Amino acid sequence: MDTGSDFIQPEFLNILFFEQKNLVIFPYVDLKHLHALECFTVGYNAIDLETTALNNIREIIEFEAFNSYSQNKTMFFIYNLDCKKVKEVMQLSDIHCILNINEDVNSLANSDSFVFYNKKTKKFINYNPRYTDLSFEEHLIADSKNVVEVLQDKIQKIKSTATRLFSEVNKDPEMRSLPMILEDYDPMFWPKIIKFTGLYFKVDFPEFDYRFYQSKKDLKELNKNKKQLKDYSDEFRFIVGQNDDVGREFVQLLYQYRSLNVNPSNLELEQLHTPLKLYNYLRNHHWSLNIPEEFLIDWVHMKSTGHKLNDIDVSDFKRIFNKLNIPNDLLGGIKCKIKNHDSLLEIEKKIEEEKAANYISPITDFSKFKRRLLKRVKEIVSLIDKKGEV
Repeated sequence: MDTGSDFIQPEFLNILFFEQKNLVIFPYVDLKHLHALECFTVGYNAIDLETTALNNIREIIEFEAFNSYSQNKTMFFIYNLDCKKVKEVMQLSDIHCILNINEDVNSLANSDSFVFYNKKTKKFINYNPRYTDLSFEEHLIADSKNVVEVLQDKIQKIKSTATRLFSEVNKDPEMRSLPMILEDYDPMFWPKIIKFTGLYFKVDFPEFDYRFYQSKKDLKELNKNKKQLKDYSDEFRFIVGQNDDVGREFVQLLYQYRSLNVNPSNLELEQLHTPLKLYNYLRNHHWSLNIPEEFLIDWVHMKSTGHKLNDIDVSDFKRIFNKLNIPNDLLGGIKCKIKNHDSLLEIEKKIEEEKAANYISPITDFSKFKRRLLKRVKEIVSLIDKKGEV
C-alpha cells in the first residue's frame, strides 16, 4: 500500500530540490501520495496534468511553463502517461516535472535530467545513492523529526538563503558576504546550497574555500565554551616565578607532555608555542582536577634539565606545592626523594675531599710536592712500626 512517507527520503530531496532534476515513477502511484513529493518542490507552483485525453501535451506544457506571471517556476505533476507521451515530455528543455506511468519504462532511462524510479522494487534505474553525498539531506530530514511541515520550512529557508545569494552575486561577483549569508549552516553544507542556487537561478558562482569557516551555531558553542574556561595565568606565573631552575624545568616538561599527549590540531598557534597559553589549555582540558602525579615526580627529579637540587630549590618546591594544594602524602614522598638526593650529594662531596687529600701535586709545584711526599713517607713509616709491634 502506498503512503506519502515512502517519498520523504533523502534521495528524493536530493533529486528534486538540490539537483533540480525531473522524476519518473513507475508503475502507478495514487495521486494523493504522489503529491507528498511536493514537499521538495519549494520555489515552484504545482500543476496537475491528467494526460489520458490529451493529444497535445507538449504544447500545453510549453505554454504553461513559459507564460506564467508568477515569480515561481512551474512544477508539473503529470500522470496516466504512456511511453510515447513520456518521450515527448523528455524532449522538452528547461521544464520541471514529476511523471507517473503504469508501464515499464526502463528502456527510457537514458537521460541525465530525468531520474527513473521503480516504486515496486524501490530502486532507482539511472541514479545511485551510494555515489551521492546525502549527509545534508539526511540531516534536514532527521532534524525535522518526520514532521513534513517542519521539513518544508527548512527547505523554504534554504530557498530564501539562495535568493539572497543570487541577489548578492549580482552586486558583488567576489561574494565577500557569502560567509555571513550562510552563517546558519555548517560550512560542510555550503557547497550544496551554492550549487542549488546556481541551478535554480542559472548563475555561476566563484570558487569559494569554505573549510576555514565556522557556522554561527559552532561559533556560539565555541564562545560559550571559552566563557566556561578558567584562567590559570596567575597560577602559572607563580610557579615559574619562584625559582629560575624550577621554572625552566616546569616549562620543558610542559612541552614534553604536549608532544606526547596532546593532538596539535586541537591547539591554537599561541597554545603551541606559548607556555602560559599551553598551561591554561592543559589545566582546562587535561588537568582540570590537578596536575598528574607522574608529571610532578618528573619535575622534582629535574628529568628534562638534569639540574641538581639544593636547599633553596627544595624550599621553593615546598612553597609551590602548598600553593597548588598537592596532597601531603605526595609532598612527603617528594621530600624524601629530595632528602635522599641531598644525602647522595654529601657522600659524593666526602669522596671528592678524600681524593683531594690523597692527591700528589705534580713536580712543577715542588714545595707542595715535597710536603705531600713527606706526609706519605710518615704514613708509611707509621704503618711499618705498627706491623713491627704486632
